[in-house]
Amino acid sequence: MPRRNKPYITQYFERDRNAFTALFRTGHVRYEHLCHCGLADSRIKNLMRDGHFEKVFYKQAGEIKECYKLTKSGRVLGHQLWGLDKQYHAQNPSHDTVIADKYFSIPLESRDQWVTESQIRDKFIERLGELRDQGEEEKTRIYEDMFNRGLISMPDAVYVDGNGTEIAFEVVTNTYGQEEMKAKETLVKIMNYGYETFKAQEVKYGLYQRKETTSK
Repeated sequence: MPRRNKPYITQYFERDRNAFTALFRTGHVRYEHLCHCGLADSRIKNLMRDGHFEKVFYKQAGEIKECYKLTKSGRVLGHQLWGLDKQYHAQNPSHDTVIADKYFSIPLESRDQWVTESQIRDKFIERLGELRDQGEEEKTRIYEDMFNRGLISMPDAVYVDGNGTEIAFEVVTNTYGQEEMKAKETLVKIMNYGYETFKAQEVKYGLYQRKETTSK
């Protein structure tokens, strides 16, 4: 059979932008998340055929599950069509799909204000610049030193709740040590965020999750 030279998809719509945006912001999404964006099975299949989406299989709680992530081609296309950048760097699917669950659980207007880990880092650097401009040189140097030593660490995301409060969101596994948790809590305090965590504990055949929330 001759190789197809033309792409399966030549026009992109709002539903595609929503799906690409979700993948940029969370790393991995499940099938139901793509359906929530309005993508039909045939659309998902063609995005995979065109090399923009990749299906990923992983084991969780003794079951083989599947999810999707962007390929390099998909990331390039998302940037070209919609200016998407500062993507969340995909990690373990069990970790990232928890972030995706949170992303799709909040209202659309809050999703538009979602901030990825790399964007949080940019905001932190901006905050240091503000402190320096305000004459807080000593405090700025202390924070810079702590950051360079790994004593300040970025959460997975930040979203805005219904009250207009910026909430840092972190998926926590039992591999996290006390120092790593403290580093994230330090960033939350510096940036004056609320803080919400989702605890993921390892078991013999995978992960099980228990939600744990700490209010500001």
